[in-house]
Amino acid sequence: MPPKRIAHALAWMAAAAVFATPVTAAAPTIAAAVKARKANYKEIGGAFKTINDEVKTGSPDIATIRPLARDIANRAAGQMKWFPKGSGPESGEKTRAKATIWTDMAGFNRAHTGFVTAANNLNTAIASGNAGQIAQAQKVLGNSCKTCHDRYRESD
Repeated sequence: MPPKRIAHALAWMAAAAVFATPVTAAAPTIAAAVKARKANYKEIGGAFKTINDEVKTGSPDIATIRPLARDIANRAAGQMKWFPKGSGPESGEKTRAKATIWTDMAGFNRAHTGFVTAANNLNTAIASGNAGQIAQAQKVLGNSCKTCHDRYRESD
């Protein structure tokens, strides 16, 4: 191949690489969001299971559940960051998030606010040390999770 044609071909390949970069750069962002979402919910679920198990004893170990409740509340506060536009079923990523999240963002925001409030209330109840208040707050948080799962998450 003559040098002039090689230079021309290299110029076209360089231009193609420049224009393709934004498309390929966006994909890892969506994949990372879905991965972070799954990881955070796995942590929340594990923490909530331990809290539930402790509450069932009738005398929950505050030292065990307090950091777990704090972690749930902290993660709940950042939940909306886990749902960037384009990270639903249309992304091609394996996700149980329903498209309804993005078509009913106002409802999803209300569910999120309820989740944050319930998580913070559980944290407050645990700080009180009152087993009855803890059990009630744990139940409210569980209902908050269920509400969102029923509306915005695909079944197993």
